[in-house]
Amino acid sequence: MKKDVFKYQILVIEDNLGDFLLVEDYLQEMILDPNIKHCQSFKEVKNLFKDNRTDWDVLLLDLSLPDREGENLIEDILKMAGDIPVIVLTGYTDANFALKSLALGVSDYLLKDELNPTTIHKAITYNIERHKNLKRIHLSEKRYAELFELSPQPMWVFDEETFMFLKVNKATEKTYGYSKEEFLKMDIFQIRRPEETNQIKETLAKTGNKEHKSVFMGIYEHIKKDGSPISVEIHSNIIDFESRKARLIVANDITLKITYLKAIEEQNQRLQEIAWIQSHIVRAPLARMMGLIDLIKHNNLSDEEKHEFLDHVLNSAIELDNIIREIVSKANEIESKDRNNPLT
Repeated sequence: MKKDVFKYQILVIEDNLGDFLLVEDYLQEMILDPNIKHCQSFKEVKNLFKDNRTDWDVLLLDLSLPDREGENLIEDILKMAGDIPVIVLTGYTDANFALKSLALGVSDYLLKDELNPTTIHKAITYNIERHKNLKRIHLSEKRYAELFELSPQPMWVFDEETFMFLKVNKATEKTYGYSKEEFLKMDIFQIRRPEETNQIKETLAKTGNKEHKSVFMGIYEHIKKDGSPISVEIHSNIIDFESRKARLIVANDITLKITYLKAIEEQNQRLQEIAWIQSHIVRAPLARMMGLIDLIKHNNLSDEEKHEFLDHVLNSAIELDNIIREIVSKANEIESKDRNNPLT
């Protein structure tokens, strides 16, 4: 039989020398060159962890030591072991205690009477690999939590049935003005206008069958704690959160963007007014002036008639000057508003 060549670091905590030698034989039968350390008391284990920096792959633990046993022993060993998997080897056949041990955090529970080389080797390899996977999952969850918490965009999770906030990030607190504690006592309708409640429920119902897919829900007006409105672009995703069907919401505050677009629309309207003035109103006095000058130039007029026509030309010029001043004033208004716009 081909032996496992992995260099396992195994700590066996067992006060019965006969049982230890049996376990050692089983391990050596299945593993080519295991590094096996033996401790016979809780005190010995405690000193070992205090002085020895060996990175143990697994701990095999007997539940009855001279100076500690049972549940207290499990709890203390788990504290010292940290993220090292602990497999209990015991003669106890109490199923309830086995379940309790697993609930406390041990990786596996094996009866000594049922041990053989194959079962102990499978238990070690399985629990080491399972522990690695759990570490990866915990790391992934930690990174997700950090991405959620530190996101510059407001993000929150709410319960699909009660509509209560379940979790909010710092950006949500900053944007809306409520503390995390206040949010967790609120439902999502409290950041919306009361008359929009039914519309929100209808929208959620329509997108409720798109599980695990990101859904763009649209642009809405939300209300901050101080009563001021903000425009937000909402994206939603259905998730499982602590065994509840929930929604993850990402809110992009586009208040300044909306304000800027409105300013551009107003600017375009004023530019259209200026263009209309230039193409229509300016032409009237200019046409009169051109006609009067043509009359003066090509007709033999008396001095009195010339003075009368020149007065008309002057009046048209004054009218044209006033129109030009109005155009300049409107243009200055546009320039001033552009300078004061925070997005320009």
